Parts: sequence; C-alpha cells; structure tokens
Amino acid sequence: MMDQENSGKNRHEDYAIRLLGGKNFYPWLLVFVFMLGGAGIGGLLSLALPPVYEARALVSTNLELTQDAFITEIMLDAEINHIGELVFHPDIVGAVIAKEAGEGNSLTYDQLKKNTSVERQLMNTVIKVRDKNPQVAARIASEWAEILYTNLSEAYTHAVVLSGAKQQYNAIRGCLTANPRAPQEYCRSLTAEEARVELERLVPIIIAESPHSLGLTVALNVSQYQPAALPEKPLYYSRGSLILGGALAGLILGFVIAEFHPKFKHSDEN
Repeated sequence: MMDQENSGKNRHEDYAIRLLGGKNFYPWLLVFVFMLGGAGIGGLLSLALPPVYEARALVSTNLELTQDAFITEIMLDAEINHIGELVFHPDIVGAVIAKEAGEGNSLTYDQLKKNTSVERQLMNTVIKVRDKNPQVAARIASEWAEILYTNLSEAYTHAVVLSGAKQQYNAIRGCLTANPRAPQEYCRSLTAEEARVELERLVPIIIAESPHSLGLTVALNVSQYQPAALPEKPLYYSRGSLILGGALAGLILGFVIAEFHPKFKHSDEN
C-alpha cells in the first residue's frame, strides 16, 4: 500500500508544472530571454515587411417606393447585394485598369480581385482597396467608386426604359387573355392588329435594353459616391503588433523548453 502511495506521488510530481513548483531561477530567466528574442524578431520583421494600407470609397443607393409597388425585404437585399456584385463587372474593372494604366500603374484583373473587397453597410456599398502605397490605394478606390457610380447611373436610365417596355408588353398580353388584368378601357381601345404591332415594337426594345440595364430595376436608384480618404494607419504588419506577437511566441517557446528540458528538473526528482 505504501509503494502504491509513493508511486502515485511520483506520478503527481512528474506532471507538476516545474516553473511554479521549482526554486531554480534559471528557467524563468530562459523564458525572459526567449520573450526578448521573440520581440526582437518581431521588430525586425516589421522593418522587413512593408505595411499595407486600406482605402475605402462608398457608393450610396436609395429605394424609391410607390404606393402600388410590392417590395419585400428579400427583394431589397437582393437589389443592394447586386450592386456589390457589379463592382467586379468586367466592364467596370476594365475601366479601372485602363485608368490606372494612364497613371503608370500596370494592374491585372486578378490583382484587383485579390486586393479588393466589398462590404455592404445598410443602403451603401463600400469598396475597400489594399496597397502598400496609401495614395495608390485611395486613388484606386476613388476611381473605382466613380466608375461604378457612372455606370450604374447610365444603367438606371436603361432600366427605366426596360421597365416601361415590360409593363406595356405585359399589359397588352394581358388584354389578350380571357381575364385581363389591365384596365378594361385600355384593352377595349386596342384592336388585334394594333396589339400585334405594338408587341412587335416592344420586343426589340426589351431585348436591346436588358443587357444595358445591368440587372437594375427602377426601385433602386444610385444617389452619389464618396471618394476614399487617404489612409493614415496601416491595416496590418504594424510594428507594435509584430513585436507583441513575437514576445508571446517567445514566451510560449521558452515555457515549453524550461518545462520539458531535463536540465531544469526539480532538485527532488530522480
């Protein structure tokens, strides 16, 4: 029974934290040295790695509701999310690349895709561009927002024409059904020939305007854009964060070595 108690006591000592139970000062000194070394490495990395800045430009939209409009929350979300998808439309990205080429900055679609993200803030779409040069990041984000706003404003005019043509087309088609939804006075004023001619006129308009509308509807209107401000602080790779991270890494490494290295065993262990 005594041997079992001694064996249990020895196992307990084997699993005890040596830094807390030992009287030797050198393990703590080792941990402190590793912390200083990790902090120093983090400081060197902060000098070797260039900082990255993030600039943010904003495109604002608003929803124009009418009394007879049926707009659900899901439809509203889909409309605004679609604006974020149009940020990376090939025509819009191509215009950004062309404008940057005029500034002497050669960019590719993949580079812009990698260094850019889109965030939705209520009715606004935020374009976030990252670059090592804060001025370049702000310029690209501002150009992008302006180009997006210009293209969306033009697309909205096509969306208005498309919406009107679709409404008129559906009204005429409705007059040809047994239970027309269009006003009866309007339907009675149309002859079969007039309806056919009008439908033939509207179909090419719908086909032509659809791609130019970029999927927008008359309910969502693009109101303005806000250029990006010049970022003052880097997004990451800041010196303080790297030094702190290096110190923490050194603390963990020093603790592991001091805890498990046989040189720093308790004086009462065999």
